[in-house]
Amino acid sequence: MRAIKGLVVFLGVLLLAGLGVLGYGLYSKAPGKGTSSAISGRAAAAPVSEFGQLAVPVPAGSRIEQMVVAGERVVLRLTGGGPERVLVLDPGQGKVAGGFVLTPEPAVR
Repeated sequence: MRAIKGLVVFLGVLLLAGLGVLGYGLYSKAPGKGTSSAISGRAAAAPVSEFGQLAVPVPAGSRIEQMVVAGERVVLRLTGGGPERVLVLDPGQGKVAGGFVLTPEPAVR
């Protein structure tokens, strides 16, 4: 009976130690702890400086049809006011990184 009690106590301590190691592992890998960049395999990004307001030139009458965040860039799809446009913004630098004007191809006969 004494051996069984010792075995139960030993297994209880082993179970608590395993839960403690598991909890520590989850805590150390939690997002926002600085080690999350090691999980994704990327270096930690530099903090983004504030740039105030950015004037983005768009044709009169156009509107934002879609906005997508792609990595460190913001992509806007503009419709109306002429041909469709795609603008790529770089919020980190506070500037327009580039753009595309989508023009239709002539009809093939």
